[in-house]
Amino acid sequence: MDFVIALLEENQNYLERQLRTGELMKRNLKMATSCMQQINQLKRAIKVLKQKNRH
Repeated sequence: MDFVIALLEENQNYLERQLRTGELMKRNLKMATSCMQQINQLKRAIKVLKQKNRH
């Protein structure tokens, strides 16, 4: 379970970096909003998995 959480966190960090360094907000707003939605979904998934992992 820890491995899955680590992979999701890596993916989240990658997307956040891509959003910041690629200046997606300026270049492609549609792609940036899609990226932000994916980040939010990953955050929710990580939160749920961490809660289940504790019990």
